[in-house]
Amino acid sequence: EYLLDQNGRRVAAFGYWAGYAGAAVALKCLAAQMRGGIAGPLTVYRSKDALEVDVAADLGNARPTVIVIGAMGRVGTGARDLCTSLGLSVTGWDMAETAHGGPFPEVLQHDVFLNCILAAPGCPVFVPASATTDPRALRVIGDIACDPTSEFSPIKVYDRTTTWNAPALRVHDTPPLDVTAIDNLPSLLPAESSEDYAAQLLPSLLQLNDPSAHVWCGAGEEFDRQTAPMRKDMP
Repeated sequence: EYLLDQNGRRVAAFGYWAGYAGAAVALKCLAAQMRGGIAGPLTVYRSKDALEVDVAADLGNARPTVIVIGAMGRVGTGARDLCTSLGLSVTGWDMAETAHGGPFPEVLQHDVFLNCILAAPGCPVFVPASATTDPRALRVIGDIACDPTSEFSPIKVYDRTTTWNAPALRVHDTPPLDVTAIDNLPSLLPAESSEDYAAQLLPSLLQLNDPSAHVWCGAGEEFDRQTAPMRKDMP
């Protein structure tokens, strides 16, 4: 995470496939809910095509509405692409749409909300605690950013991550509201996520012996900053 380009952006990240897989899991949670149940264990998929076929079969003729916040980033782009591949209606929000700080009643007007923004100071609340009992169409929250224990979490209806064995956490019964928040989503698509990450990282690896390469100079400087206290105490 310390390999950054000149704009401070990570040169390699799993974000796109986290978004893609996270959107798929949220839709599977919705499909299970529509059948009167709750989502069961997940499994690895051989390809994104296999994942799309599985989600499409789960949804059947249902065409839920989806809102993605953080839609222009890596994670949000992956989430939008999965939904678009299934022919779903997607509302994409980013900084411009959330700059006013809330409240955001539009989130509750969609069937599925996909959060692709990391919790950080100043992050607005997209889903307040009152959302469980407020009038809403919202049935599933996919917290792809997955930071429920942070005081800055924009989703206030849950407090713990979910797992591959139990991907959905029901936070309200009538009408149902499920949250899915899994912290290793790219593992659902190991082939695509690994190949993509390797392709992103390769140009920087080829500069490893270049002492002037920005990526490695920056990483070295960060290493020195982090280890300075330890070196100070060394004899």
